[in-house]
Amino acid sequence: MPIITHIDEQRKKMGYTVKELAEKVGITPPNLSKIIHGKVFELKLSTLENLCKALQCQIGDMFEYKENGKPKIIPLFLDFSGTTDKLLDGGAENVKEFFDYIKSLQERTGSTVQITMITGTAYLTAKCKYKPLRALAQNYGVPDLFDGVVAEYCGHWVRANSEKHLLSMDTDLLKLRPTLETLIKQYKEYGAVRNDKVSSYDNVIFEKEKAVKEIDKSTILEFNEKVLSAINKEFGNDIDLETRIYYDEYGKECDIKPIIHSKAQAVYMILKELKEKYEIQSVIIGGDSQEEDLIMYTENKHRLEDLGMKTVFIAPSNIGKISSIDKDIIIGRWQNFDGITDALKKHIEREYGG
Repeated sequence: MPIITHIDEQRKKMGYTVKELAEKVGITPPNLSKIIHGKVFELKLSTLENLCKALQCQIGDMFEYKENGKPKIIPLFLDFSGTTDKLLDGGAENVKEFFDYIKSLQERTGSTVQITMITGTAYLTAKCKYKPLRALAQNYGVPDLFDGVVAEYCGHWVRANSEKHLLSMDTDLLKLRPTLETLIKQYKEYGAVRNDKVSSYDNVIFEKEKAVKEIDKSTILEFNEKVLSAINKEFGNDIDLETRIYYDEYGKECDIKPIIHSKAQAVYMILKELKEKYEIQSVIIGGDSQEEDLIMYTENKHRLEDLGMKTVFIAPSNIGKISSIDKDIIIGRWQNFDGITDALKKHIEREYGG
């Protein structure tokens, strides 16, 4: 929409809730919300005058004309293993409450929420976890809510209709490929093949249905040790690569990845890309680990401010003791399964009124 409103920013500066500002202007809170989010076709001069008085500002402080206005979104990054899956463990009512608060956030801000799951798992597992969540959101009336999943170990961003690598090719990996192909042949009976979907790095999958023998974790560990040995032999300590293995019901994989690729780096790279297409004023990051998830927030807060985005971190209280006081870290109830929902509720109430 060409007319961009800044009424909500002025409201927050004055310290009003939506209800309080509506009373001062002489209109209902729902009608004020429609004005804030640009969902009205006409506006009375008396209402404009009352807004100026209440907010102590000029009309130009509240409205801005942009010929090519971008769609507004709120990116929400959720750790999977300790947050999204625990949310699902809370059952249907807990999931419904979470989606209801997402809808409330969208209504209050006029922005579309887009959730990207950030998971330490490898490619196959991440892709399998993403599908049921997307289907669940469709059932609850928010079909485009889950925007994708990042498989951190292989630096891969899987979305509904596309897949991409978040980091460019590390040319040192090319030197390892002949050795890796030899190792794959040694483990061919376990279904070991290079995953062409993850061509930026090396991702080896072990396909159980194609294997002669039952695959157990020790097999993947053994393969991983040989890959590490090959890396050390080729590069010594002068290389920025590491290996990770994953072994569960979704898939068995070994990833070779640059150490630089982390959850925090993935969040930053995705937001820089989304910024090109969308108007983003705020970002929400959620998780339950100080070691990985909180770092997604702390490493990005100031550099996202430089991009014009405010960042909030929401967490169930089992994240542990937070040493520094930061008003943008919001802790939910003690139960893991509903803690993230409660933190989201607190964020909405604090930022947009009860």
